[in-house]
Amino acid sequence: MSVRKPAFILLLLFAACKPSLEERIVASAYPDAVGEIMLTSCATGGCHAAEAPEAGLDLSTWSALMKGSDFGAIAIPGSDQWSHLFQHINTFDDLGIRAQPVMPPDSVGTLTRAQIVTIQDWIQEGAKDRNGLNYWAAQEQRSSGKVFALCAGSDLIAVSDIATNRLMRMIPVGQYPLDLEAPHYLTLSPDKQYLYLSLINGGLIEKYRTDTYAFVGRVAVGPDPSLIVLNADGTRAIITHWNDSDNQPKLTLLNTETLTIIDEIVAGGSFMSYPHGVKASSDFRTLYVGSNQGNYISRLEIDETGFLNEEKILLDPVNDPVERSTQDYQPYQLYLSPDESRLFVTLNKKNEVWVLNTVNKEVLARIPVGKAPRLMAYDPLSQRIFVACKLEENFAEQGSLQGCVSVVDAVNLQFVQNIYRVGHRPHGVSIAQNSRMLYVSSENTGGADTPHHPTTGNSSPPGKYNIVDLSTLKSIKSKEVQIAEFPSALIVSE
Repeated sequence: MSVRKPAFILLLLFAACKPSLEERIVASAYPDAVGEIMLTSCATGGCHAAEAPEAGLDLSTWSALMKGSDFGAIAIPGSDQWSHLFQHINTFDDLGIRAQPVMPPDSVGTLTRAQIVTIQDWIQEGAKDRNGLNYWAAQEQRSSGKVFALCAGSDLIAVSDIATNRLMRMIPVGQYPLDLEAPHYLTLSPDKQYLYLSLINGGLIEKYRTDTYAFVGRVAVGPDPSLIVLNADGTRAIITHWNDSDNQPKLTLLNTETLTIIDEIVAGGSFMSYPHGVKASSDFRTLYVGSNQGNYISRLEIDETGFLNEEKILLDPVNDPVERSTQDYQPYQLYLSPDESRLFVTLNKKNEVWVLNTVNKEVLARIPVGKAPRLMAYDPLSQRIFVACKLEENFAEQGSLQGCVSVVDAVNLQFVQNIYRVGHRPHGVSIAQNSRMLYVSSENTGGADTPHHPTTGNSSPPGKYNIVDLSTLKSIKSKEVQIAEFPSALIVSE
C-alpha cells in the first residue's frame, strides 16, 4: 500500500529542485548585476521569457538577447544610445534617447535610475557576457561579411552582419565629438582591409580597419570633401570638393598609405564648377568629374605626380553649346562601363541617366529614371545599373513615402523598372553578389517613415536600410534595419 506524502513535503521538494536566482543568473551568462535586472524585471512570464517571448524577444539569456528580435539587434556593443534595449528602459531625458513604449511598463514598475545606468554602462562597455566574451568576436577577426552604412546625421558608421542582418557596431567618426562633421561618402579598399570616408563638414578623409573597426588615421584635405575614387591597388585616392567656404572647389590626389596630399587642383580660370561625381579609368590615368552646377563633365589626365590637364565634355552641345555654370543638369555620380567605352551619369535635375561615348563624347542615351537620382551600383551578373532616386512619388505603390530604385539595362541602355518600398528618400546602394541582394540606405528625412517605436532625443528620425532580392526585384520588408540619422551611403564587403 502506497503512503501519500503531505502536500507541504511536495512543496519543499519542488522548492529544492527550483534553481535559485543566483544559479539562473550564472546559467544566463549575464554579468551578475545585469542578470539580476534582466531576470527579475524583463525575462518574466508574459513579457520576454523564453516561453512565448513578446515580439520574439527572449531576454532569458545573454546569447538570446544578443541574437535580437523581430526588430533586429537589441544591444549594439559600445553604443547605448542606438540600442533598443537602452532606449526602451530609459525614462530619464538626461541619459539620452528614449523610445515608446517604456519597458517594463508602468503597471509592472519601471527601472530605477541606478538600474538603467547599470544596463547603459554594460552596453557601452561592449555588452559582454559574464566571462568577458564579445558576441561578435568572430566577425571582428575578418573584413568580409559586413555592411557598412555611413550615417551623416550622427557621425557614425553602422556595421551589420550579412549572415544575420543584425547591427554589430556603431563606429564614431570625425575629430570633434561635439560638432556634426557630416560623413558624406565611403569606399572600400580593393583588399577589403580598409574603409575611407569623407567628412564634408570636417574637411577630412579618414581611414578605418574593416575587421576590428580601429581608426587608422586622418588627413585634412580642405573644406567639403565629397566623393572618393581609389586606384586598383588602393594606394592612391582622388577626392572631389563640392565647394568650400571661399567658393574654390577643387580636386585632391591623396597617398592613402601615408595619408598625405600628393597634389591638388584648385578653382581658377575655367576649372569645373562644384565637382562631385568622380570615376577613374582602370589604369588611373584618366579621370572623369561631374560639374554639379555646370553643363559639362571634365576629363583630366593624371599620373603619379598629380593632375595634368583638363578637357570639358559638354552634356548637350547642340542645345547648350557654351560652357557655363548652371543647375539645369546637376550630375551627381559617374560610372564607367567595364570596357570603359561608356560613361553613365546620374543627372539629379533631369531625372535621367545619360550615357556618353568616351571616345567621340556623344550622348548615346538619355534614360528616364525616378526623381532626383543619386548614387548607383552596377551588377556585372545582370549587367544592370541600380539607381537610388530620392524623391520619386507613387502613392499607389507606397503611400506618402518618397523614392525608389530605378533599374537600367546597361547593355541596351534602357529603363527596366522602378523598385518601390525601399525606404523613404533612398540615397545609397550597394550589391552583395554572393547572396544576390541589393542594399539601399534611406535618409528617412521629412517624417514620412517613422521608426517602429517612436523615439525622443534624436535631432531627426533614424535612417534605415532595406534589402532587395535581385532575383525578384522586390524589397524584403522583413529585412529592413533601423540605423542612425541620415545614412548617405553604404557599401557591402563580402
